[in-house]
Amino acid sequence: MRYYLGVDWADQTHAVWVVDERGTKVAARTVPHTVEGLTECGRELDEWRAQGIELWAAIERPEGRVVDFLLDHGVVVYPVNPKALDRARDRFRQSGAKSDPFDARVLADFLRTDHTHLQALQPSSEAAQELKLLAEDYQRHIRQQTRLVNQLTATLKAYYPRALEVTELTTALARAFLQAYPTPEAVTALTERQWQRWARTHRLTETRTRELWDVLRQPQLPVPAHVVRAKARLMQSLVEQLAPVVAAVAQYRTALRLEPDSAVTHYNVGLALTRQGKVSEAVEHYRRALELRPDFAEARTKLDLALKQL
Repeated sequence: MRYYLGVDWADQTHAVWVVDERGTKVAARTVPHTVEGLTECGRELDEWRAQGIELWAAIERPEGRVVDFLLDHGVVVYPVNPKALDRARDRFRQSGAKSDPFDARVLADFLRTDHTHLQALQPSSEAAQELKLLAEDYQRHIRQQTRLVNQLTATLKAYYPRALEVTELTTALARAFLQAYPTPEAVTALTERQWQRWARTHRLTETRTRELWDVLRQPQLPVPAHVVRAKARLMQSLVEQLAPVVAAVAQYRTALRLEPDSAVTHYNVGLALTRQGKVSEAVEHYRRALELRPDFAEARTKLDLALKQL
């Protein structure tokens, strides 16, 4: 015997509709995305499997915590393209309005009648699941880094815009410069010999040393002393927060490079690079994801969007 599950996932709750091989409704659930909710749902899935019932599930996404949850409980998961779901929805009603319980029912019946046109996901190995988690955490670090860089940029614009011309704020050079010269006054008091000594210590080329010296000597609009003091303190706090995040991003990037043949990894790295504005690099990762998994619809969509930005 086999049950067909339609799972319409969401952030807080998931609608689940279950039919048997004849299309008769077996169960309908709203599963909260909580430990308790997923535990109860998992218990029911395990009970069905213990009765010898094979479980197949249709869902609109090929990855994510809900997909992992189903695979962990022995469910055969079939991702359904949203466009295919739209067409299947028309079989049941003329209205195109979205309803979670209805979509879950459509997914269950669509899987029952059209599963020969769908491809089941292969359960990931433990190493692959670990890699996927690494990629997701990498994205979180990227978002945190971007947030801190944006805050630091706004702070420097408020009292010390010249510092933004030295180098990218995520570099060790930028952090060293801001620690050595935290205010416009510190740069004003700087002699050319002192600057050359500092530049040599940080391995700047002679050309770059001269270029930056010319930049730093340019006049800056005066800023009230109390603004400088307040913003300099905030700048130092943000630099301290940014340093370990930048280091974590580099560590995760290195870890992800150890597994070059994961489509999900390349897709997630592409997302992270897109958020950083590195669209051309993101395109390469989306393309690699599609080479490894040609039916990766999300990667195709992101690639098309990225190419329009070039």
